[in-house]
Amino acid sequence: MEMEDGSSAPSRSQSSQPAPATASMEVVPQGDEEEGSSTGSMSTVWPIFGVGTSRDTFPARTVAATTPLNNLGCPPRVYEVWPDLGEDSRTRFCCCGRCVTGPDIDLWYNLCTWSFILIPSFLYFALCSQYLWEKVSPWLPIFTAAVLLATIAFLLLTSCTDPGILPRQRLRMRLPGLENEVARTLALPDDCVADGMMPPVLSDLRQTQGYRFCHTCEVIRPPRTSHCNDCGNCVLTFDHHCPFVNNCIGQRNYVFFSAFLISTGCLGVSVAVGVGIRCTHHDAAWKRSSPWIVGFLVLIGLATAVLLVGVVGLTIFHLFLLCTGKTTKEVCTGRMARHGRSLFARPPSLIHAREHVDVPLPENNAF
Repeated sequence: MEMEDGSSAPSRSQSSQPAPATASMEVVPQGDEEEGSSTGSMSTVWPIFGVGTSRDTFPARTVAATTPLNNLGCPPRVYEVWPDLGEDSRTRFCCCGRCVTGPDIDLWYNLCTWSFILIPSFLYFALCSQYLWEKVSPWLPIFTAAVLLATIAFLLLTSCTDPGILPRQRLRMRLPGLENEVARTLALPDDCVADGMMPPVLSDLRQTQGYRFCHTCEVIRPPRTSHCNDCGNCVLTFDHHCPFVNNCIGQRNYVFFSAFLISTGCLGVSVAVGVGIRCTHHDAAWKRSSPWIVGFLVLIGLATAVLLVGVVGLTIFHLFLLCTGKTTKEVCTGRMARHGRSLFARPPSLIHAREHVDVPLPENNAF
């Protein structure tokens, strides 16, 4: 059919062919909307990839208009909507979901940990390292510096690593394939995989083996998994909640925590020995030093020695746990699970904090 201006209109068969799918977002307005409104009536096509899928294996799906977009123009990620997936969860995310930490109430305890590590170390290098380098051995301050860096690294890994959070039922419903991944990663029996019935019925055999149902997270907990009341999450191979590192200690960061204790003990010994050597060697520079500096250095050395006793005791206790394969909670409660994962096993994170998720946000949630 030709138009009045001589141009030909496309045939019905050509106009009815669907447009090829692209990886970009396609926005189709569905009517007039007021200027300046934050949400509109539109249909957004956005490629959301499920767990274990990629851009090539998982097709794009339509996100409802009630799903808001973040400041990058794409659906929100898991860490952005985490409070809406579990109101009582106090886990915090940093660095765009790459770091997982504990509740805000632990910040003061964590600040004390950093102070006990950095202040004695700073005074050691400011007042003792030069003398030890020249008069004793350069290897002593070098060893102290290496142990200090290791202590800081293991503290950051312990504080910012997902301890092994078991995804809640709300998250499993919104990430395709997550339920199967959890069952496959944890090697759950078929009768311990949620089938939609809440609460699920667990046989006496499974309860004897240590399987429990968490009414808060609405998931079946495998053996050695417990719900942390401080963080509000179920944690795999839960050991304890440590406010001094601002995180739970569980399946995925227990090795980092043990290494942190060992490196902290070595750092305390090195600082205490260095300060003791400097205080007992009274050279001319020491005699010219201010009495305030000398007294402060002695006080730091004594405080480090006192703290070192507690750190060494805690390190020995956790080395005992590593050798026996027990957790702190199992020792305190006296109940040892017959089944469960080893403390040395470190499965991948199951919460997928950076995955796009299709979930409506509250109106006052700002990205």
